[in-house]
Amino acid sequence: MLSAAARALELARLHRAAHLRGGSYLLRWLGTALTQPRQPPAHPLPAVRPGELGVTWIGHASVLLRYGQSNIACDPVLSRWAGGVKRAIEPGLGAPELDVGLILISHAHPDHLDHATLARLPKRATIVTPPRCADLVADIGFARVLELAHGTSMAHHGVRVTAHPVRHEGGGLRHRGASCYVLEGDGPSVLFVGDSAYFSGFAEIGARHAPEVALLPIGGYMPASFRSRHMSPLDALYAFEDLGATVLVPIHHGTFPLSTEPLAAPAAWLRDLIAERDLTHAVRLLPPGGSIVFAHDPGAGADKAVASARTPE
Repeated sequence: MLSAAARALELARLHRAAHLRGGSYLLRWLGTALTQPRQPPAHPLPAVRPGELGVTWIGHASVLLRYGQSNIACDPVLSRWAGGVKRAIEPGLGAPELDVGLILISHAHPDHLDHATLARLPKRATIVTPPRCADLVADIGFARVLELAHGTSMAHHGVRVTAHPVRHEGGGLRHRGASCYVLEGDGPSVLFVGDSAYFSGFAEIGARHAPEVALLPIGGYMPASFRSRHMSPLDALYAFEDLGATVLVPIHHGTFPLSTEPLAAPAAWLRDLIAERDLTHAVRLLPPGGSIVFAHDPGAGADKAVASARTPE
């Protein structure tokens, strides 16, 4: 594997070679602000059996994770607006479908921590925030509010959650923390990254946990300066390699116009990279509301291998 400095230089060269082009952010913002969000097709929510992991992409960075009897919402945002930015497509799941006992918040930006959405979720849930963010959700009435320090873990109904740092500063976060989370239950392990630039921390998480499924953001990379706190599809593939994960499920794209690349550009670029690098087996692009269920191969002889994945009929 290349050194961190060499990897950064290689990524910079590859991004220049991609001839990335943006457009008018104002026009894109107006286009969504003045139109109604599209309604995504309905997708069935598949059953998850013991020993399996269910992943449902709600839209943007919002994900529903399920291990047997444990339902976990990651960065749930169902509102039409995130700050002053309107969503282009409605969420793939609604609040009634988010019957969760655990909520994970990656950081305090409004496209990841939405007070109005959280107020609609079950109050019996435990909500986990990064350091110095618990005060933002303390008034909602959840049964338990926990700030999880980086490098520490908590257990919830058979699922172990470990927080790690990300590289996502600025944008009004000030003194607030930002985290990603590794979840280890009775099915394949998963890493949820709501937002981050590419950095050496992914290799460190891979060395410690070797998560099998990686939920990585791929949007918000233009203009070029945005890569100091966001990943492009190419960055995400390098992070995926560093993690040693088996499957990449991309998130944080196609929903809110938060940067100058077209909303459809991250998924289109990722599809090109998948074809160029023969990664069809390793990357699963989901539509809003789309699900996939992962399980181990009982004949593989090793826990760290996602051998089968199924989508609902």
